Amino acid sequence: MIPELERLGFTRNEANVYLAALRLGKCSVQQLANSTGLNRITVHGIVEKFEGLQVFLRTYEGKRRRVTPVDPSSLQFLLKREEETVQTKQAALQTIFPTLQELFQKTQRGLEILTFQGEEGYRRICDDVLQSTTEILEYANIDHLTKAIGGYLQSDYLPTKHKLKLKTKFLFVDTAGARKYIRENYMQPNRAPMEVKFIDSKVFNIDTYLVIYGEKVALLTPSNMNAVIIKDKAVSDSLQPFFAFIWERAGEAQSNF
Repeated sequence: MIPELERLGFTRNEANVYLAALRLGKCSVQQLANSTGLNRITVHGIVEKFEGLQVFLRTYEGKRRRVTPVDPSSLQFLLKREEETVQTKQAALQTIFPTLQELFQKTQRGLEILTFQGEEGYRRICDDVLQSTTEILEYANIDHLTKAIGGYLQSDYLPTKHKLKLKTKFLFVDTAGARKYIRENYMQPNRAPMEVKFIDSKVFNIDTYLVIYGEKVALLTPSNMNAVIIKDKAVSDSLQPFFAFIWERAGEAQSNF
C-alpha cells in the first residue's frame, strides 16, 4: 500500500508511520518509531503534521501522550480540501495572469523562436494559428501539407477555423489538389471567409508552408516534418509586404464572401 499512499501525496516515511499507526491503534511516538525503524525525531515531526491534518488525534493517558489514528475516511476530506485549494489557486492565477504576461513581455528582447518536430509539432502550430485575432496569410503547396497532416486538418483544424470565422488569404501553388482543397473546404455554406490566388507551379513552387498571423510567423517543411514559430513584430511586419507583393502579381482572386 506504500506506493498507493505515495500517489495520494504521502512521503514514504509518512506512509510507513500512517500504516504503523493503523496497525497499532492508540500508541506512543516511541512505539511508532520502533515499528517503522525511523528515528523518534522524524516520527514526531510526521505525527505533528498528521495531527494538524486531523489524520491523527492527540490523546493522553495521565501525562503520557498517545497517538490515535482517525478513521481512514478522513483521507477523503483531505482530497476534497486539496481540490478546493487547487481551484483557489487556479482562480488566483487567472486573476493575475494578464499582469504577469504583460510584465514578461516587457522584458523580452529580440526574437522568440519555438521549434517543433513531427506531426504533434504541426498540430501545436495549427492550434496556435487558431488563436489569431487578425487576418491570416498563408503561402504554400497545400498538397504537401495535406499529405503530412490531412487527417488532423479535416477533423480538428478546419472545423474550428470555420466555427471561429477566421479570415484567411491563401497563395497556393496551382495544383488539382489545391483547387479541390479550396472547393471542398471553403466553397460551402458557413465556412470561414477566405480569398485565394493560385500561382503557376512552373513559375514558383515551394515545399515550405508559410503562415503570417498577428506578430507571429510559422514555417513548416512537410518534407522533413520540421517547423518553427517566430514571434517578433518586426519579422511579421517585414514579411507581410512580401506576401502583398506576390498577391498583387498572382492574378485573379477567388473568394467565398
